[in-house]
Amino acid sequence: MLEDWGKTFEARFKWEVGNGKEVFFWKDNWLGSEDLKSRFPRLFSLSMVEDAKLFRCGDWVNNIWV
Repeated sequence: MLEDWGKTFEARFKWEVGNGKEVFFWKDNWLGSEDLKSRFPRLFSLSMVEDAKLFRCGDWVNNIWV
């Protein structure tokens, strides 16, 4: 029971990306249930900037990531 508590606790919270200057594109869990590095390991291995901050990787324009 206690081993699942952390997962339940974390699932109850959301955080806002804001301007993306404090969020790592690949390594932070900013989209969905896991970080993009874990979700797309092949793409991560091809990335030339593994420590890229989110604001350097694109932008939201009219609810579309560009």
